[in-house]
Amino acid sequence: MWRVSSRVWLMLAGLSACDFLWCASLKLGLSHWWPLALASLALLGLTLGCRLSGAAARIAAMAEWILLWLIFAVAGALLTYLAAAQDGPVYDARLALADAELGFNWAVWLDVVVAHPALKLVLGVPYHSLVAQVVLSVLWLSWRGRDDRNAELLVNATLGLLMTTALFFLFPTLGPCVGVPACQDAYVEDLVGLRHGSLPSLDMMLLKGVIAFPSFHAVLAILFSYAHRGSRIFASVAAFNVLMLLSIPSEGGHYLVDVLGGIAVGLLAIVMTRVLPARTPALATAATG
Repeated sequence: MWRVSSRVWLMLAGLSACDFLWCASLKLGLSHWWPLALASLALLGLTLGCRLSGAAARIAAMAEWILLWLIFAVAGALLTYLAAAQDGPVYDARLALADAELGFNWAVWLDVVVAHPALKLVLGVPYHSLVAQVVLSVLWLSWRGRDDRNAELLVNATLGLLMTTALFFLFPTLGPCVGVPACQDAYVEDLVGLRHGSLPSLDMMLLKGVIAFPSFHAVLAILFSYAHRGSRIFASVAAFNVLMLLSIPSEGGHYLVDVLGGIAVGLLAIVMTRVLPARTPALATAATG
């Protein structure tokens, strides 16, 4: 287990160090970080206690992977906020035009979803399932002794996040939710505040997704499904994540091309961990699982 997870620890340590240096350069303060620190220490204590006792190796694995996902979630969300803290032109008009060329009208689709509460419920549940999918995936894969799959999923998610953040930094967008009261996912306020410099401090307990293009939900939909390939629950996981892909425009306030871009990033992350000739041992171990 340690040989597999140690490289993931190093990868996330590098991501966290990048966040720290970027925050320092922007003089951006962080508040309410202590509950996350306490949760991390509790998970670390559970991991070490179970591992040193030798009596609960699977519980130790579950606790460690959940801890790594917590670190990833915090460091990753912070990275996206830092990437959003820039002024300059946005590319919404081009994405809206691309949607039109694909025959997709976001406003019409949103009206359809809002007008049908049952449809909104069906789409809302998978959209807000990321934490549940992470926990259930960790529990399932750890219970089956597939630490290689746990590593692969988290490595792929980190690569996907880095690519998503880079694209967002180069081609910033606000998304189609601006000025639309029916949009419930209020990431726009944080995004606008970051761009205008009106958020001198970030509340670590209130971080949310601020990336419009490409959609990181779409990235994770691909990666969750891929992580369970060959498993008896694969069909159920894949079908659920197809629903999540369908939910992204209305529930997350995304253009259709945001979804397509996220799918492409997810697939590219998978390819990178499988075919890069100079991949690290962690990637090699995960790719052969």
